[in-house]
Amino acid sequence: MKIAKLLLGAATIFCTIGQAQAQGPETEILEEYASPGVRGMGKGKGIVIGYERLPQFDIESEARDNRLESGSGRIRRHNKFDVRINAPILNKPQTKLIFGIDYKFEEFNFTDVTPAAYDLYEYLEDKNLQSIGSQLVYLRSIDNRRFYLIRLKGELNGDFTKDDLDTDLIDYFKSTIDVAYGWKKSPDYAIGVGLQFGYTFGRKSVYPAILYNRTFNDRWGVEAIFPANTRVRYNLNEKTLLFAGYRLEGASYNLTVDKGNLSEFGEIELRRTDVKGILRLEREIYDFLWFGVEGGFRQYYRNRVFDEVGSRDEILDNDLSGAGFVRVELFVVPPRRFMEKNK
Repeated sequence: MKIAKLLLGAATIFCTIGQAQAQGPETEILEEYASPGVRGMGKGKGIVIGYERLPQFDIESEARDNRLESGSGRIRRHNKFDVRINAPILNKPQTKLIFGIDYKFEEFNFTDVTPAAYDLYEYLEDKNLQSIGSQLVYLRSIDNRRFYLIRLKGELNGDFTKDDLDTDLIDYFKSTIDVAYGWKKSPDYAIGVGLQFGYTFGRKSVYPAILYNRTFNDRWGVEAIFPANTRVRYNLNEKTLLFAGYRLEGASYNLTVDKGNLSEFGEIELRRTDVKGILRLEREIYDFLWFGVEGGFRQYYRNRVFDEVGSRDEILDNDLSGAGFVRVELFVVPPRRFMEKNK
């Protein structure tokens, strides 16, 4: 759900503006220029390193093409790793331009995979499904009430190697455009609407979102990009934040299978969508260095394979059992002295 990441990322990056200029929880004094962030939100994340792991769960694959067979198996481990870096290249009171790069991959390890095993599972075993992306986020504050966002992003998604990128770079490339418009009602309340034109679920389509950030008092708040992401925030203190909520996640990968029955299709596409119920803790380690820990339950909504990239013709429908998960993060935020200087 990339529009969710856009809005939430922008909110956390720019929430410091509102926090720095707001006077107190009982006032309604707006900052000079509007932003998506509200008082009490966590600091913007400049560098994030994350690792996620899901334990054992079952998988059943139903063939939707007569050239394939159905199968079943057990995934003993599902790992995900990601690194994100965001940095301002223009930082004026009314205009912000943020450049970001990210790298992530996920891998599946199956129980008892042999050369005679089911084609899809044998192929995915220990295979790195990768994504390399870069983006530009433009935030423009019209006045102290209104703002808008534009994000341009390009990604390479799939099972590619360095040699693949040297020869078939364009085959793995996908672009995304996000736009959002919002209103800052008070230092504790921001709303907005947004659209994404991109490949969140494989085929290029338009997806809507509604931003709702609200701080009710010194402890409680809500951060939401409905319907993709909603969480309740509890500020234990300025160094510790607790969250509870849900998050929708989606991904698509271009796969080039050269063995088994799947090789008849050439380049295929794996698309997945899942929903997670989440409990999360964020805690300061030292000034600019924080860590995050989250856990919960992941339930797959869709996990399907298509006969070619962007196609509507489904050849496999995978049913994955629900499973618990745990994720850990280490991230860098603006130093406290920098925040004090901005005040």
